Amino acid sequence: MKTLKTIILLILPFIMNAQSFPSDTKVIEDVKKYHGKIATATVQNDWKLEKEAGYTFSNMAKRVVAATTVKERGVSKKIIGLAIYVRGGAGEKWNFSRYFVTSSEATGLTPLTEQQIKDQTLDLLRTNPSRVFVNYKDIAWVYDITFPEGLKSETDRTGDVIYKAAIEYEQKFISSYPFEGGLRRYKPSLEIYVRLEDGVMKVAVAVVGYAESIGETLMTEKQHDALIVLGQKPFDELFGPAGPTIPGVAKAFSDKKSNTKSTGLKVPELKIKGF
Repeated sequence: MKTLKTIILLILPFIMNAQSFPSDTKVIEDVKKYHGKIATATVQNDWKLEKEAGYTFSNMAKRVVAATTVKERGVSKKIIGLAIYVRGGAGEKWNFSRYFVTSSEATGLTPLTEQQIKDQTLDLLRTNPSRVFVNYKDIAWVYDITFPEGLKSETDRTGDVIYKAAIEYEQKFISSYPFEGGLRRYKPSLEIYVRLEDGVMKVAVAVVGYAESIGETLMTEKQHDALIVLGQKPFDELFGPAGPTIPGVAKAFSDKKSNTKSTGLKVPELKIKGF
């Protein structure tokens, strides 16, 4: 029994050291140093231990830290994140790893209007269409950007405000050879990401959702290859309600929903799918 007590006394400091978490002051110091723009911070809740795959002991410890960033042009952020510490062995001390932000909210901002969001998204298409369309070199026309449900939005953990919109456009396609292709018209959802940049909210990127085509225009290979797409002309020459100019024909479009078509000059080789 005496031997057992001696052993316990010898290993007790080792066990206590293994669970000796950094002080609140140290956590705040580490988080401020890592983030770089934190004005005030407080720790919340208790420590949470986690054991990653491949470990036989809890190798990770997390602590919630709420903070306010320094003001930039009168704007600051309220953020909540996790201060994450790791260790390589059960008896080793905890070492700061990173501060992972789980939510963010900007204060002191003037929100963008619907027209401002639309205008800034159109500016992206003018200057950097790849931030809206992944394959923008297949886009022959953009009709409009709309907000079918009004100005609805949600905020993600980084503080980006995501607005729900829709975009209507024409995209080149080739379905088979001998050549069958032309234009397909789409009107999918569009998520517009607005984030804080230089003290103001700006449209940063937009993500086009998936949708079935709502219209299709078949044409010859020569007509298809002659179509002008984004990047080949100024954007404003490929935008608006008029629709694209198809070489050799004034206008041709089939609407799958209304089952109607509109054509200009008759060109024998031009075929409207479904007619």
